[in-house]
Amino acid sequence: MKKQIVTHPDMPAPYGAYSTVVRAGDFLFVSGQAGIVPETGEKAGEDFETQARQAFANLEACLACSGGSMDDMVKVITWLGDATERAALNDLFAEFFPVDPPARSTPIVDLPMGLLLSIEATAIDRKETRPTGHQEDGTV
Repeated sequence: MKKQIVTHPDMPAPYGAYSTVVRAGDFLFVSGQAGIVPETGEKAGEDFETQARQAFANLEACLACSGGSMDDMVKVITWLGDATERAALNDLFAEFFPVDPPARSTPIVDLPMGLLLSIEATAIDRKETRPTGHQEDGTV
């Protein structure tokens, strides 16, 4: 099995020494996407819902740039910075995955920069839906 790093100008950039998306076999592995606005590198807001919606938008962008969608996700880890936001997370999860949601784990952790959520995902790699111009190495 070959590992391929996926890059795309419309995908949120990593904030460290890691890849945002890695393609391996029939799967896409998406690094944790937080409530950070890609264009500014700043938090989307101070409240949970604003940050969470931005995190989901970032996740959707990563999948779209890789030829996938939210429907392709099979497993997510939602790193939650405040246990009292669990019900709000469940509501948003039901909104973003109204049918056949992926498997999920939700550890409660201390996230950097005052972030309240980070979403890591594994999705099916739909080779037939990759954006035009994707090379075998995953780059555009």
